[in-house]
Amino acid sequence: FLGVPRPWHAGVLYDRAGDFGETILAGLRNDEALNVAANVPYVISRDADYAVPIHGDDRGIAAVLIEIRQDLLSSRSGIEAWANRLAAVLPAQQKEKAS
Repeated sequence: FLGVPRPWHAGVLYDRAGDFGETILAGLRNDEALNVAANVPYVISRDADYAVPIHGDDRGIAAVLIEIRQDLLSSRSGIEAWANRLAAVLPAQQKEKAS
């Protein structure tokens, strides 16, 4: 970003939804080739963000933002790979929550 390379393939950003965010991270970390981390490349704040704090946290809805490095989404195959990863991780989180 702005000429500075990011080491992470993706970041899962959250404020109050730590359990949700960490569950998504755990699922993504099952792929040992991925470098993913919590609250990178920035953190959620009321001053700079809206959807997570207002539509999620303030309403008691678990909300996260998933930031994927742009160079990994520059091709159809990259987009499909990330769509498949997220599709696999999100249902697993919902099943865990229902238990």
